[in-house]
Amino acid sequence: MYPARPSSIILWLAAPILLAGCAGFGAISPDEVADGLSVEDFRSYGQTSPERIRTRMGVLEFGEGGFAGGYPTIGTVGALIDEMDFQRATQAYIWAVPIVSYAEWLRAHEEVFGAADGQLVQYPTALAKQGILTANATTPYVIAFADLTRTGPLILDVPEGPSAGIVNDMWQRGVLDFGVSGPDAGKGAKLLLLAPGMEEPADLDRARYRVVRNPTNIVFIGIRALQLDPAEAQAMLQRFVIHPYDQREDPPERPMIVVGDDVDWGQWQPHGMAYWESLKAILDREMVEERDRLMLSMLESLGLRKSAPFEPDARQRRLLKEAAVVGEAMAKANTFDKRIGYGSDYGDTQWDQLMVVSVDDRADSIDQLYRRAAFTWEAVTRGRAYYIEKPGIGQQYRTAYMDGDGQFLVGSRHYTLKMPPDPPAKTFWSVAVYDVNTRTLILNDEGRAAASSRTGLATSEDGSVTIHFAPQQPEGVPRENWIQTNAGESWFTYLRFYGPTEAYFEQTYPLQDIQRVE
Repeated sequence: MYPARPSSIILWLAAPILLAGCAGFGAISPDEVADGLSVEDFRSYGQTSPERIRTRMGVLEFGEGGFAGGYPTIGTVGALIDEMDFQRATQAYIWAVPIVSYAEWLRAHEEVFGAADGQLVQYPTALAKQGILTANATTPYVIAFADLTRTGPLILDVPEGPSAGIVNDMWQRGVLDFGVSGPDAGKGAKLLLLAPGMEEPADLDRARYRVVRNPTNIVFIGIRALQLDPAEAQAMLQRFVIHPYDQREDPPERPMIVVGDDVDWGQWQPHGMAYWESLKAILDREMVEERDRLMLSMLESLGLRKSAPFEPDARQRRLLKEAAVVGEAMAKANTFDKRIGYGSDYGDTQWDQLMVVSVDDRADSIDQLYRRAAFTWEAVTRGRAYYIEKPGIGQQYRTAYMDGDGQFLVGSRHYTLKMPPDPPAKTFWSVAVYDVNTRTLILNDEGRAAASSRTGLATSEDGSVTIHFAPQQPEGVPRENWIQTNAGESWFTYLRFYGPTEAYFEQTYPLQDIQRVE
């Protein structure tokens, strides 16, 4: 808080009115403020500078000496303090996007599914995955969270065979890949996960265990079985074992939790004050990294401080609520209309590259604050395998938010996507639709949010395939080639290439924009 002097309370409360009054009468623009002054002129400007300046937040007023040589008026001081706190909160919102997303997923594991630390939770169907940001509609996921401060050193036993998995920290940084894309190359491994500052067990056999130091107290583990046969994939998943190191001689048997299609849950960042409450809850459980200390200091004036009660007063709540709204709008602009010069579009199309951030946020001399937010606002999890750009291996993601005319995609209109012959995917390709509000697979009356080269699409004589997006099935269009959108909401889509070919990386495949049908 910044308490006002008793005699100035009325002026403080009237600050917004004062700043907005008289439409800036007698005020100058910031462009008219002198700069580049000599020493002599700089000194004299403290007596001649303007007393009123028009800004985006209104008119700033100053006393004797004006902008350069005078004090801001009491009303201006109050307005500036509010604006400082508001700007702090909007940027803190963007900073916190990845950890709030994982915090909401962690909360679902603990409070909705009743999962213990390290207990595996399976999402076998598209409806079960409905709470996951931009999940694919085909691959079953198995996920575990574990608070290492409660478990102590934790063993992850990775069985031999065709699986792929990742270890992430709570900021969604990729810590380690395992399985076919990891150092074990599918031969199996015993990983020992440690929290920051946690000592290795004195009797640790380093020849048997690979030590993995997680940068945060809570660890995320994601697993996929790669067998095509569902029974074989399920058998593979059942062989993964997670348990504390001190229980290695007699690991507890804990059944895998299977999320049903009727379970309502979501790991998206919540609207409004709930966003700050989620952030506060996870900050209290997590350690503070050096890189984040300045961001946390920005939240102190708003009543949000690690390990202290979160009891914002009326002023702070007003600013936090508004900042959550503007911060969310900024996160959407940062994600859906990127302006940071990524240069990541496919040719001259609207198809953007999803993986715009590095696996660990690092790039040259910076941490990729805004790229990280762009990715983790719409998607979730990172692994090193996601970044492999080698023909025939892994998968590549393209995402579109706009049609070929540069207009955002809306549910009430009819669009088409034409896939020319020979799409650049060795294994298969798919297109999935997500709603903008939750960034999860769209819920529609048809019960289908995706189509792929494996779902019986009708093909034209030239070998091309046309996918339709519309609220009603267009006349003459096969059901398999139509994904239903919902009037009244906006949507975006991911185009996934599994086993991408040279034509993808060389961009010789003539990928088309989504086009609106008039």
